Amino acid sequence: MSKFLAGMFCGALLLFVAMHYHVVHGNNGVVLVPKISNNLSNVYTDIRDFDLNDWRQHKALAAAIMQSSQSQLLEDSAYRNFGQSMRQAVDHLFGDGLPANEG
Repeated sequence: MSKFLAGMFCGALLLFVAMHYHVVHGNNGVVLVPKISNNLSNVYTDIRDFDLNDWRQHKALAAAIMQSSQSQLLEDSAYRNFGQSMRQAVDHLFGDGLPANEG
């Protein structure tokens, strides 16, 4: 009977976390972000490779991150994606590598 009660307690705890928090996997690890509305949507989200279109699809998560004290999650994602975009633009302009110095 004690194992059953322990399982019930663990299940209730996991359901509480899933209903009230976003579990967000960012560049600095996994963090809990309080949800704005209590539901079972966006329980776990890996934002390490998010771009602007991904953030548009996860507006509730972005709003919850901005409302919490963890807005650095958005900033880290934005800076990384900006750097990747710039590298892709430079690669596109110069082909596979940078032009050789003539001299």
